[in-house]
Amino acid sequence: MLNRQKAVLLLLRQAGRAVSPIQLMKWAFLLANETPSQGGAHFYAFVPYKYGPYSFTLDQEKDALVRDGLVEVTARNQLRLTPAGRQAELKLAGDVPQDIAYITHTYGHQSSRALIDLVYKKYPWYSINSQFPERRCMARPVAPCAIYTLGYEGLTADAFLNRVLEAGIQRIVDVRHNPISRRYGFHKSTLARLARLLGLEYVHVPELGIPGADRGHLESFAQYQQLFQAYEAELSRVLEQQRMVATLLQEKPGVLVCLEADPRFCHRSVLAQALTRIVDLPVKHLR
Repeated sequence: MLNRQKAVLLLLRQAGRAVSPIQLMKWAFLLANETPSQGGAHFYAFVPYKYGPYSFTLDQEKDALVRDGLVEVTARNQLRLTPAGRQAELKLAGDVPQDIAYITHTYGHQSSRALIDLVYKKYPWYSINSQFPERRCMARPVAPCAIYTLGYEGLTADAFLNRVLEAGIQRIVDVRHNPISRRYGFHKSTLARLARLLGLEYVHVPELGIPGADRGHLESFAQYQQLFQAYEAELSRVLEQQRMVATLLQEKPGVLVCLEADPRFCHRSVLAQALTRIVDLPVKHLR
């Protein structure tokens, strides 16, 4: 069990009662943002959603805790620990346990509505996608059009999507050849679904990717350069797809997405430069 999942169970244990999914989500957010431990290493990241800060990863892992028999959903659609969950060993490093105790002591008796009001007031960024337009405390940013690129390596889906939103991006252009991933949120169908929920468009252009077989055993910058030279030479065969992407990037702010955090080790940097010969836009690597 991941430490962040143990933290979720400890939040429920400290509450000592059934709580709503919104309450649990907001406690986790406050743990991440208002305590020294921030929930511990590799804790959940959050995106602005219908009722403020939300973690798709936490929601998915909460469902896993239900399937594993550690958490149950009551008839009133609330969450509580099962006997197995109450007996689970929940050792957490450092100050995380006392920070969890602080959160449940400080916010444990606030209703879902009160918690939503609280985070909207203190963290207005997370109100931008509120399903109640009158409660949005700030406008959603819109970036000027450019050839933006971003790699999701080392990020959770929530951290990645939040970064896309913060940059003012409106469309994700996935340029992976085969968009599958063991990490939650980055498989093509899941990423497209999460993007839509946040008001982002998703487009996949596999022809502009590099097959995984061609990327095996890359150990030096020189080998990457050799691969990218071969990739650039082949781009003339997919000129139609390049023109399509160039049009998409001109229509609204979009970002070329692939795995690698460093664009120097990703084909998206080569593609971005190629697109500058089609469209008069600057290249901006978001990381």
